[in-house]
Amino acid sequence: MSAPDTNTEKNKAAHKTPIIGMVGMVVFAVVLLFGLVAWLSFAGNDPDEAGGVEDGISTELNEPAAPAAE
Repeated sequence: MSAPDTNTEKNKAAHKTPIIGMVGMVVFAVVLLFGLVAWLSFAGNDPDEAGGVEDGISTELNEPAAPAAE
């Protein structure tokens, strides 16, 4: 069923404020997303001087790896 008496001019005026609010929130979300991406890009995962290896973990090979069994 459709509404019996539609007044599109009155509906435009009644919906103007909520639509402006929704557009404003989308713009705000896009600005926050851009800020997050920029912040993550500039504060990325830079390797530190230790080379990113935890204490107690050796990266040197003590003996050669055994050949794979066929």
